[in-house]
Amino acid sequence: MKSRLQNAAANGSVVAEDILSELGKNRDASEIIRGTYNYFTTKRIKANHDSYHKIRIMFTACAKNLEHENFPDKGNPSAPWFKENRTDIDPSTFVGLFRNLPEYDSEEIKYFISTITLDSRVTIRIYSGMKDFYEAYCEDNYTITTDNDVSTLHSSCMRTEEKARNAADFYRNFAGAKILVAKDKDSNILGRAIIWEGLRWHREYEEDVDVSLMDRIYTSHTFVIDMMRDAAKKAGITFRKKYNDFSHQREVVALNPIAELEEDDETSADLVLDVPVGQWHKRGVPYLDTFINLTVNGECLELSNYYIGNQIADCQSTSGYATRTAYVCPCCNRVHNDSYNKFCGQCISEIYTETIFGRVLNGHPVPYKGEQYPSSLFKRGKPIPQLKRYLQIERLFNN
Repeated sequence: MKSRLQNAAANGSVVAEDILSELGKNRDASEIIRGTYNYFTTKRIKANHDSYHKIRIMFTACAKNLEHENFPDKGNPSAPWFKENRTDIDPSTFVGLFRNLPEYDSEEIKYFISTITLDSRVTIRIYSGMKDFYEAYCEDNYTITTDNDVSTLHSSCMRTEEKARNAADFYRNFAGAKILVAKDKDSNILGRAIIWEGLRWHREYEEDVDVSLMDRIYTSHTFVIDMMRDAAKKAGITFRKKYNDFSHQREVVALNPIAELEEDDETSADLVLDVPVGQWHKRGVPYLDTFINLTVNGECLELSNYYIGNQIADCQSTSGYATRTAYVCPCCNRVHNDSYNKFCGQCISEIYTETIFGRVLNGHPVPYKGEQYPSSLFKRGKPIPQLKRYLQIERLFNN
């Protein structure tokens, strides 16, 4: 019990900290505890799920008057631990037994109940390496215990090994994001959240502001959410999502003051991340909770949490790839909607000639990485920048 209370206090529970303070006082139990309760301990109540165990903590105590003349085990030092002499007490009732503790609000009690289910201190850090992303996403590294029936961490659609690698490659090598990770004493993953830096907060009629965002949090224990929010705030992150879900992309809460917003102010923010296309190395796109729109803007791709022009993909798919919404011309990189032609209407005439027998390719085909391409897409034997950009973009899709 003492270990759980100490770890709960270290993990931010005011209730646990106050209880430890009371228990540390050199007083008779009757001055601290109401009634005849004494000899406290805890026990775990476990409910098995497919990949984790839900843990609930109950306190137990001896509630018998050990000095009563009719107590059958009077004088036996083991009597307080006999099963028939012990009573189960739920955590909120346990807190209420202390005479000198203040009244706690419901959130403080809930936080206490959640923290005591994990007998470990929690460490939280921001990482940026691909290995760190993979470890945080792969379910093999998750804790096997939770404090609830529906662990968002264990229910994540990106938890399998293949999708974890896909996510790690995308976030590290494509988007340049970081990841906030919560771990227990054995380095088991308790929570993760993507950290987006270098975002542009687009404000109509005003200059854009550079901001950062802590995206949706996936956790095994509910109290870890608050700990991760506090860690992001201390790290100087600008915003967090107001709703910890996938359907409210624009609603955010200020973790730190920015522009006209004070700490804890709420707003609907249009956020954009500029991504150099050349950063992409492998294939696919993970399921994204917030930056679901992918657009082309000159030589850059843009991830955004709202719809803007030149959108080419929706990134809210669990397939491991983006969902195509438009096409990019290999010759000029204009966005078009003609699913029957790779090239836009303006470039088709430069690539093909219409004859009585049909469309004929201008020039001669050029072999490149096992495929044949029109010669007009090459200069001095090398692909033009637009073709290279097109090929990089195509890796986002499952062609």
